[in-house]
Amino acid sequence: MNRWAVIILGVLLITSAAFAKRLQDGDKIGPVRGTMGDETQDKNMVMDVSNIWTAISNFGRYGDPDANLPSGQWPGGSDNDYIWEGRFWVGALVQGKKRCSHADYGDYEFHASDDDPFFIGTGKSIQDSYVAFDDFVGSGTHEPLGIEVWQRCLTWSMPAYNEFMIIESNVVNTGMVGQLSNFYAAWVFDNDVATLDATEPHIDDNVDYDGWDGDDTNTDEVDWVDPLDLDGDELDGYDEWGIPYGWSNADNPNYNPSLIEPDGVYDEYQIYLDENGPEILGQAGQWEGQPLIDPITLEPLHGWLISRNMSIIYDGDNNAVQGNDTGERGLAIPCDGWTGGRLLYTPHEPYNTTLEDTLPRPYAHQWWNWNSDPGNDDEKYEYMDATNKASMGYHFIPNPREIGAPTFDYRWLTSSGPFSFPVDDTLRFAYSFCLGQGIKGLRNAADQSMVAYYAGAQTSSPANPSDPSSDLHYVLPVPPPIPNLNYSGLEEGIRLTWDNHAEFFVDPLLNYSDFEGYKIYRAAYAPTGWELIYANAVDTFATGEIAPDSSIWVTTTEGDTVSAAPINLPSLEHTFVDTGGMTLWETTYSRPINYVPYYYVVVAYDSYKPETVTTPEFLPQESARANYMKDPSSGAPLPVYPTNYAGGEEEGKSNVGLDNVKVVPNPYRGTNLFEAKYDETIRFINLPPACKITILTLAGDIVQTLDHIDGTDSEIWDLLSKNTQAVVSGLYLYIVETDSDKIIGKFVIAR
Repeated sequence: MNRWAVIILGVLLITSAAFAKRLQDGDKIGPVRGTMGDETQDKNMVMDVSNIWTAISNFGRYGDPDANLPSGQWPGGSDNDYIWEGRFWVGALVQGKKRCSHADYGDYEFHASDDDPFFIGTGKSIQDSYVAFDDFVGSGTHEPLGIEVWQRCLTWSMPAYNEFMIIESNVVNTGMVGQLSNFYAAWVFDNDVATLDATEPHIDDNVDYDGWDGDDTNTDEVDWVDPLDLDGDELDGYDEWGIPYGWSNADNPNYNPSLIEPDGVYDEYQIYLDENGPEILGQAGQWEGQPLIDPITLEPLHGWLISRNMSIIYDGDNNAVQGNDTGERGLAIPCDGWTGGRLLYTPHEPYNTTLEDTLPRPYAHQWWNWNSDPGNDDEKYEYMDATNKASMGYHFIPNPREIGAPTFDYRWLTSSGPFSFPVDDTLRFAYSFCLGQGIKGLRNAADQSMVAYYAGAQTSSPANPSDPSSDLHYVLPVPPPIPNLNYSGLEEGIRLTWDNHAEFFVDPLLNYSDFEGYKIYRAAYAPTGWELIYANAVDTFATGEIAPDSSIWVTTTEGDTVSAAPINLPSLEHTFVDTGGMTLWETTYSRPINYVPYYYVVVAYDSYKPETVTTPEFLPQESARANYMKDPSSGAPLPVYPTNYAGGEEEGKSNVGLDNVKVVPNPYRGTNLFEAKYDETIRFINLPPACKITILTLAGDIVQTLDHIDGTDSEIWDLLSKNTQAVVSGLYLYIVETDSDKIIGKFVIAR
């Protein structure tokens, strides 16, 4: 163990009591609840601090198939969703009969009760959600198993850990039915890659498995990529889209076997580095049985090679489109994200079916298409135990192409079991949903989710697994907490204010506050593609533990030359007015434009800490870009509009005529860059400070009236009638009137 591992371990030991208490409090499994879950308690929340935004329910569903909320949106804020619906299933034999409880679109058998904790906020991760649900209420063909599920989802904002979500499921047998035999837990995902794919986003998907799969395929024994660059040549065997050059033309239009980059490790395995582990021996080629060498230190690598245990759905080649359109590389926003679900922890011991089958793994990876959705408990259970006739005898069904099936609309199922499940026992699982560019990005996300799971562990590892309530997990360097932010529109500007609680956060790995300052980002039209417009820093450091560098580093590119330099920053402030101008690093940012929707975030960041004789190097971290304003009920992002004041903000809002009143956009075509996410809106502009707006059909029926009284020169209409019904396409009239004037105009809605 090197000295930094010893030092960090010492820091972890000092803070382990606090982490253990947090772990114990957060994972407490309460008594069987006195009330039964029912569908009136069904709710959703939105997790949005990572680069994957998604709805999470309290009834066993992940994502939102009704498209009202983000659903595996990647990158976060792009409005490009990758999940149609994710589901949690369980199944068991009850007196020899196959019985299942599940989340499934239109047929949800898990529900929360009125004592559901339904929590979202800081917990084990930067943003946790915590819910509890059960299957107690039978209805129709549903026969309960007497199962409670206490579920926690964990997400992080740091770049190394922001492309996965970990789902911890603590499953309790309450004894309603008695001991359960041949019990399985399963995670089912129907992913449509991706909603911005204009040519049938669901029809051209493909499904696969990344990991050891016994004799079901030979793909787990391919060595075409070198992700750790073990030969030091800076090549890794992937193309710029994250697809191995060695893959056939069916999956990679850039197929070029001359660019494969073997490293002695099968591509479907993770190289998990741990100085306390044994020397890592190669699996293939000239490295088979030989220690793998770090090209920098020339020392053997230590740790383990572990199967990724990951089901995958990705955008394949649509046969109805000429040429190979894998990943929709011709789109302005390509569909190059790959989705995966990895089983990080299962209480099942190794199955030991072969010499290679020595670590816990899924029992089965199954898939089917929308024409084969299992319709009853027998069919669902048979997928979980890999005996469905569509399983074709496989525990790990091969890629559809390998068995003569086309790209289509697929679902995956990852199951764990079978378990003998006594009354009052708890089974604990950890499963990560991952997204990344190509399979390269996906594999990196999956590997980092395993690193995060065992970060800080003192007695366990992937080779000696521990459940989420045992040992330490998720002990990661964390940024300061997210500031509480508010902002409001001005004439061609935005005023921001935020609080200072991030300045007092004690980093658990350092045991003191390393807060450094704030950065302000903004984005137009959607909360993505953030532009850094301002930063500031502390002048003095209250604890005296470390001197801040009071600067940020800015990278510039001129031709082929890339350079970086520190920029000295002003001292802290908790207000800022964005009216455009020059940044501290001498780039210009435009003045906000009236009526354009903007989103803002203020992040807190900590300081860079160079290596010393007592501490390793710590790179700066910044809090999640997640404090833009949101709708309190749905979590949908809310924009702010720079707003003109009628008659001038400083002139007492004097009388303004009606000659320039307009509707924008006109015509409205079903979507509009000027509207907030998940909304439908048009805007009346150039209004006087106070007036009445009446919207009518051509027949003269009043559709809606709006009282404009806020003193600005614009008013938004949400396209709902006075009966709160969405209005239909057509030509409409509007009347804008004041005490002394009136004007009539018209506009078109074309959905």
